[in-house]
Amino acid sequence: MPWDALAYLLALLLAGVITPGPNNITCTVHSVVHGKKSNIPLIAGMALGFISIHFICGLAVDHFDGEGPVGTAMNIIGSIFMFLIAFGILYLGRSEKIQDFPTVIPKLGFKTGVLMQYVNGKEWVMVFMIMSKFLSDFGGGIIGILTISTITTTGGILAMIVWSNVGEKIKSKAEEPKTVKTAFTVLGSLLFILAILISIKGL
Repeated sequence: MPWDALAYLLALLLAGVITPGPNNITCTVHSVVHGKKSNIPLIAGMALGFISIHFICGLAVDHFDGEGPVGTAMNIIGSIFMFLIAFGILYLGRSEKIQDFPTVIPKLGFKTGVLMQYVNGKEWVMVFMIMSKFLSDFGGGIIGILTISTITTTGGILAMIVWSNVGEKIKSKAEEPKTVKTAFTVLGSLLFILAILISIKGL
């Protein structure tokens, strides 16, 4: 196993922990609303969806062009998806409804976690890129796909747990509407900035 490939994946895991991507922001907001324990089925669904995308991409990597029309379409869908989430969080952050936030956002579960991965075009492109560059380094075939997905999914789960705990910290201050509104505004802004940066990169 080339150490440079492993180092790249570990760096990707670190970036996943500290950056506010769609999964992380969703876990944070959901934890603020319903508590971090409510994120267990959501995170389980996200993990299963993420792993399944790895297998789909790994098996189809030789038949996919990330710069082609399919890749472009997924980039557009992913960008729209991220912008919609960002606007929704920003709206709640600026709305008086935030004082009633336990009834504003429904509880999300396993199925939602899985489906979120399939509508995230950026995730598809990222996984295809990883598979195309490093699948052979990790043994190729099912073994290579399983190894890569284990490493990246472990990092993703750790990231979502960290961000769920951030949400729990915010929830502990739920009696202070100003604090919750500020937190939602900051989270929405971070996701909006990330969506812009990824969209520009995809052009």
